[in-house]
Amino acid sequence: MAMNRVAVAKRYAVALFELTHAQGTDETTASDLQAVLMVIQTDPTLMKALTAPNITENAKQNLLKTLGSQSTDLVQRLLALVYTNGRITLLPVIIDQYQQLIDQSIQHVRVEVTTAIPLTSDQETKLTEKLKQQFAAKSISLDQVVDEHILGGVIVKARNQVLDGSLATKLATIHQKILS
Repeated sequence: MAMNRVAVAKRYAVALFELTHAQGTDETTASDLQAVLMVIQTDPTLMKALTAPNITENAKQNLLKTLGSQSTDLVQRLLALVYTNGRITLLPVIIDQYQQLIDQSIQHVRVEVTTAIPLTSDQETKLTEKLKQQFAAKSISLDQVVDEHILGGVIVKARNQVLDGSLATKLATIHQKILS
């Protein structure tokens, strides 16, 4: 049975994290990887070129060197390894998994908060404190999303969990209970 993409990516991320954590270079490596990710996301043709059968191996190697040219030697070796192993398309997932490992090690939680209107700074502070307790975290990063369709309340997404306290969901639940 073939491993799924996330499981394979996690193996690369864990191996990288074990190296960088032991060396104390987590943040530098994460910064380099985020720069690489930004390039990949900005130019989707890059990944297509790295996997295209009609592009020469020499041209692909030059693309990889250019992609990692501003990165540490370790990140350059990671790029070469995932390319050689035919896993270059997993690079964004590897980077995400690596960042999650760093976040876990420093007890940091990244949270997406969806509200009908923007949170005030006071609401943001109170929510951050509540989420620190909820997730036993030392720090929280809030990514705010405004969606008037939720009508009111808050939807919190973090650590593969969704805490839905939106008014739209509550109304839908009431509606469903009335109909049943």
